[in-house]
Amino acid sequence: MKRIKGSIKEGAVFLKNAMANPKEVAYVFPSSPWLVNKVAKVAKLDKAKRIIELGPGTGGTTRAILKQMSPDAALVSVEINAKFIEHMNKTIDDKRLTISDKGAQNLPEIITDQGWEDVDVIISGIPFSTLPKGLDLAIMDGIHETLKPEGMFLAYQLRDHVSKLAEPLFGPYTFKMVEYKNLPPMRIYTWEKK
Repeated sequence: MKRIKGSIKEGAVFLKNAMANPKEVAYVFPSSPWLVNKVAKVAKLDKAKRIIELGPGTGGTTRAILKQMSPDAALVSVEINAKFIEHMNKTIDDKRLTISDKGAQNLPEIITDQGWEDVDVIISGIPFSTLPKGLDLAIMDGIHETLKPEGMFLAYQLRDHVSKLAEPLFGPYTFKMVEYKNLPPMRIYTWEKK
């Protein structure tokens, strides 16, 4: 019963912020349990030590990532919505998690703040198709720059705009699927940095 109440409250927080900031949030519903678990499994987090999550929203994917991570790994979730950050700080208690409000276009600075040289896995739920022109490219450049060679970039998206941004830097995606048990259904893509 406690988890159902938590899920309802989390959904309400998400919906309220989606209505107030439609270009920033872009989706009306938070990610489903099926989607967040699929994302965490596809990302192969068991071997990753330094993980970045872009656009965690209310933290559903964050929790799934933390469950799949090893005990000595670290996760930085990058979120610009103050209400989502406040919600995550209240509902997630894990020493492996750091939340940054610097914006995804500042990835090199964010990993420097952590004392990291590069990142093993970057997982993104930010809606690339609704970002202002230029910001989408700046974020993708930062993803490519901070990811280590053979590191994985995973994006879960409603539209395929992300593939047009990633392909010039990463080449064709290495994996693609659609998770239909989500409202709306989401595409999951992965790329490996050469």
